[in-house]
Order: sequence, then C-alpha cells, then structure tokens
Amino acid sequence: MSKKRDRISAGFRDRARGTARMARSLAGAGLKRLVRRSEVDDLALGEVLLSELDQMKGMAMKVGQILSYMDVPLPDATRDALARLQSGVEPLAFDVIAATVEAELGAPIPELFERFDAVPIAAASIGQVHRASVGGQEVAVKVRYPGVSDSFDADMAVMHRFAGLAGLATMVDGHAIVEELHARLHEECDYRREAHWQRVFGEAFAHDPVLRVPRVVPSHSSAGVLTTHWHDGRALLDAPLEPEVMMALVRSTWHSAFVLQTVQADPHPGNFVVGEGTLTCLDYGCVRAFDPDFIEPWRDVFLAVLHRDRATFDAATHATGLVGSERFDLDAHHAMMAYALEPYCTPHFRFDEAWLARGRSFSGPKQPNGRRMRIQPQWIWFLRLWFGLHAVLTRVRAEGDFRSALTDALQAEPRRLVAP
Repeated sequence: MSKKRDRISAGFRDRARGTARMARSLAGAGLKRLVRRSEVDDLALGEVLLSELDQMKGMAMKVGQILSYMDVPLPDATRDALARLQSGVEPLAFDVIAATVEAELGAPIPELFERFDAVPIAAASIGQVHRASVGGQEVAVKVRYPGVSDSFDADMAVMHRFAGLAGLATMVDGHAIVEELHARLHEECDYRREAHWQRVFGEAFAHDPVLRVPRVVPSHSSAGVLTTHWHDGRALLDAPLEPEVMMALVRSTWHSAFVLQTVQADPHPGNFVVGEGTLTCLDYGCVRAFDPDFIEPWRDVFLAVLHRDRATFDAATHATGLVGSERFDLDAHHAMMAYALEPYCTPHFRFDEAWLARGRSFSGPKQPNGRRMRIQPQWIWFLRLWFGLHAVLTRVRAEGDFRSALTDALQAEPRRLVAP
C-alpha cells in the first residue's frame, strides 16, 4: 500500500512529462482544426484537453475548470468537453484513498464510517469526494490527493520562469501574481483551513432563506480529509434556475465581497448544487480575504458608476491603484466599467451571449489600458469572482432585477470574517 501511495505521489511530481505529452496531443488536435475545421475537430480538441488536464490534476486541472465556464474564445464543443472537469473525470484508486483516510483519521474505515462508497461522486483538482454515513447522517468525505501540494510547487517553478515576460510590455508584476496563486493553492491543500472557512461562512449566511453551507463533522476531519453533511441537489447548469435561487447566487457573491470582505474565490458551477428553493455551496477551499485598503476603493468605483458620478469615479479609480501610467485612459475604463455593471443599472436585465460578446471589445490588443494597468494580486480573485458570476449567469440565461443584490451589499456596514 505504501509503495502504491509513493507511486501516486511521484506521478503528481512528474510535471514535465505530463506537460510535454499534452503539448504533443494539442499540437495534433490543433493542426486538424486548422486544416479541417468542424464540430468533430472542436470536440476532439476538448477531449484531448480533458484527458490530459484530468490526468495531471493539480494546477492543470484547475486551469481546465476555469476555461470551461469563463468567457474565453473556445469553440462550444471544446468548452462542453472541458465542463466535465467541474466534477472531475478520472478518480484515484480506492485503496489509495482508503489508505489516506485511515492514515489521516487514525482508524480503519469500517470503524470510522457506517458506510463508505468506494466510487467517488467527484474527482477534482485537489482531491476527490466520496459519499458515506456517520451516526446515521449522510456525509460527503473529501480526501486530498497524496503529493498534490508538491505538484503545485513544481507547477509554480515553471510559471515563475515565464512570469517575468508579463512585465516586459505591461505593468504587471508577474512574479507577485504567481506568488499569490502559490499561497492560495497551498492554503487550499489544508482542509483544516477549509473547515474553518466553511464554519464561518455558514454562520454568516445562517439566516439566508436560500443559501446553504454544509456543516463540518470535526471528528472525521483533518488536514487531508474533510467530512461535511450531505446536501441533495442537481448541478447548477442542469436546468433553468428558479428566480430565488438565481438571486441568492448574485446576492451572496456581492455580500461576500463588500460586506464580509472575504470571498469563496472558486465560483465554478461544480461547486454548487440546487435543491428545492435552495442553493448549496460545497467548497470553501479557495478563499481570499480582501484588505480594506483594496476593497473599499472598489466600493466607491461601483457606487460612482451606479450613481453616474464621473468625478468620484475618476478619483476612486486612482485610489484602487489600478492606474499605472499617466497615459491611462479613464474614459475607456469608465466605458468598460459601465458595461460590466450594466446588469445592476436597469429594472430588468437578461444575461445573454449578445451582451457577453459586447464585452470582448474591451479586451485584446485594442484595449488602450492593457499595458497601463497596475494589477494587484488581490485583483485577480476579485475579477474572477465578478466575471465568473457573470459567466455562470449567462450560461443559465438569467434575467430579472439584480439591482438590490449589489446595492444592498455596497451600502451595508462591513463585518469581516475572522481568518484561521
């Protein structure tokens, strides 16, 4: 058993082989798309990405999850294939998982659990989840992959070699961004930390009529195993959302950012299940607490856009630290922000592909501020939360009056969550 676990750990550390294999596979699939573009070729490209990213787990799989739901220029067939990474595809062998659970919790599985299903319900970037029962209560048991933390170290060593390129023609501190990612990923590997965040977010949303946060079972949790109460439901993207569920997703996102000033920073659809009038958030591994000096200027920027107060907007934008050059185009930035906050400026708004397509005009080579912005590490999580939310809302064709979901959070008194 020990030899097998060592072999799995070594597999996570062997990043170079996986990267080279993926490059060769993608080159072949990509060439076919260039020569003979078809939906079959788009699907083949997605299947290659899916297979290679899933085998690599760790950072590579997390990138694939993000690509599957964010608005990136991938063909629909490719993105649909990658969407399977939201719940994982290829799990680790059960004997490896069992050995990990028993080593972490200090007893054989039959003594710890009344039932422990060998087939996982999800296999993700950090670990995989099994259904079980404890004391007559149905639970979900998340088990960390052996050696996954080491795999992130290897990934980051590679990323650091390329990070300096980001600053050659921009004001981005690539190394600072990589270090930010590294810190968050190592935190995500510590399930004790996740258990803390899950408890405090559960307390913060205890009175929400729709949002649910599964309770932690401390007696069956450790640094490498996290056991929580089971919540039935369907995947977020499986069917149209009920209005109250849709609003709970929007409301909780902005409440976390501007009131709690602490966010669940991994908003991909696989982290949510929808019940009868309920929305359950399953994962608090990737959490980012914002510094007040970072989030408060963004509160002012948002309010200025909603109130059409251009003078305050310009001053607040400078206060965010985003302006990295005297040539920064405030008019262009204001136009981009007005577009991004448009869903909260009208009594009825519909998230659709046409609206999302308009946003692409604010990115790419023609974006005047692309090389004039100073990106703070915290900004990547705020941006991922914001645009991740809008990407999901577009996928489910959400529509309604979203104004109060944001304005209530902007006008509330902050009450930051306590970090572990």
